[in-house]
Amino acid sequence: MTGLSKTDAKRCQQLLRFIASDLLGPVSGRMPKSSIESLEKASYHTNVQQHILDIVPVAQACIVKHEVTAKLPPFIRTEAVFGKKNLYLLHNATVSPHSGMAWIRNRIIEESVGSLRRIMDWGDVLHEPLLSARELRVPEPVVVCHPGTYYHWLLEVLPNVLYAVATFPDVKIVLPENPPRYVMEGLATALGPDVQHSFLFCSGPIRVERLVVPQYHTQPEFTPPQVLELLRSAVKAQVVPQGHSSTRGDRTDARIYVSRQKSRRRLAGEAELEARLRERGFTVLHCEELSFAEQVRAFHQAEVVVGCHGAGLSNLAWCDSPCRVVEIFPRNYILDCFAWLSFSHGLDYRHVICDTGHRIDEAAMSAVIAAVQ
Repeated sequence: MTGLSKTDAKRCQQLLRFIASDLLGPVSGRMPKSSIESLEKASYHTNVQQHILDIVPVAQACIVKHEVTAKLPPFIRTEAVFGKKNLYLLHNATVSPHSGMAWIRNRIIEESVGSLRRIMDWGDVLHEPLLSARELRVPEPVVVCHPGTYYHWLLEVLPNVLYAVATFPDVKIVLPENPPRYVMEGLATALGPDVQHSFLFCSGPIRVERLVVPQYHTQPEFTPPQVLELLRSAVKAQVVPQGHSSTRGDRTDARIYVSRQKSRRRLAGEAELEARLRERGFTVLHCEELSFAEQVRAFHQAEVVVGCHGAGLSNLAWCDSPCRVVEIFPRNYILDCFAWLSFSHGLDYRHVICDTGHRIDEAAMSAVIAAVQ
């Protein structure tokens, strides 16, 4: 909050939470009990039903089990269940361009963000329904493309926007003011440069006549096969034409290391690892310095990808088999989302765990070098 001291800002935040509890109802585990867990499940309520114009299934439920020959620890999972994915067309609903959270009256729709528990670490957003909402009078349906982090935007938000555009061709895309570069470039890549004529930039919550709410699931570490197929057909094909053969073996950057040295969550000792990998023909990539299309091309052409767990590895979505992936985990944070991406594309996945927390120790470096030989 501009102009406020840290103490005053904290008091204002506490006050907002108190007001949220009073207006949204009792809070259990920081979640208002009045939130709507599932629009389908709550559609028998008259005060919910009157807001639902349509429920459009866009992906069917499925069970996926990857056959992996390597022996993996139990925290690297190879199977998952995916429920069907819906698009909800709602009447007289409100939405935030920053988080994508949608609500009708004062009831938050959990499916608009996956679940309220899921976004607690992204920042406190429960106050958003308390903010003044601007009436946005447009005849077309509206869908929000909120930035999220690069991983969530690429593998959840962008596909959901693509589903919305395919279902409602005249849909307007709402963005927050000054969205990240990857959002603008990714949308232009997927939908063409003329898509900017469909953009509406908003600084705060908006109330619209017709709102498209994509259904977000509670486990974003598992990307369903339909989403990966959509990204390849609707996005990658715009950068790398289908049938285009990669000349990976003739390129000097076919072996890439995804650096996190310019990230706020980096591992100490990374510079030494980069030097050792450069000696073995690796190119060091700082994904935040590349355009969206350049990231697609770089990972499409890669034959070996090494990187610390982080958003840059989201670009494994563009890799083709055969490609080896070596992911480095800090000891205190292990999540198998990039292992799942690798299995989904038939990539040769390996992982290395650092024994010293937030530092790449000598043992981990040696393990990485051995894995890329």
